[in-house]
Amino acid sequence: MKLTPLDLQQKSFRKLRLGGLDEKEVRAFLELCASEMEDLIRKLHQQDEELRRRESRIEELRSREHLLQQTLTTAQKLAEEVKENARKEAQIAVSEAELQGEKIVQAAQQKRLQLIKEIDDLKRTRQTFVQQLSSLLDTHKALLDSARGEPATAAGAAPVDDNVSFLAPPTKRADTKK
Repeated sequence: MKLTPLDLQQKSFRKLRLGGLDEKEVRAFLELCASEMEDLIRKLHQQDEELRRRESRIEELRSREHLLQQTLTTAQKLAEEVKENARKEAQIAVSEAELQGEKIVQAAQQKRLQLIKEIDDLKRTRQTFVQQLSSLLDTHKALLDSARGEPATAAGAAPVDDNVSFLAPPTKRADTKK
């Protein structure tokens, strides 16, 4: 039978002659109370033990939670650092590519200017050559015309002296026949 605080407050014992209580009844009640107290103490110890296990488990879980939070925070910081480093490396790569591109464009411009200068030089050289060749051809034509006995055909050209006429054999005249 389970005892309640009300049972203890309302418990009454039989009265014996001479104003005392029945000893067997008091002892039986005390044994019942002791038995109930043992059960309650045992349950209290079990609950205390269960409470300690649960508190230990809660502490272990809190420790894991704290470790997970630290790990998550570290991972987030690391991810941010990786992103920042990747962004910086990308900026450096873009800057280097832009610089390299500028160098290539500048080199191409210099090469273009050099080629234009070379083309201009070649045009001048060609023009000079054509003028010299034309002059040489005119001179040779005048020499040929002179050698053939033809007058110079070039406008304003002076007749070329016959520097080689003395080498020609003398011509026979009709009046010098014997």
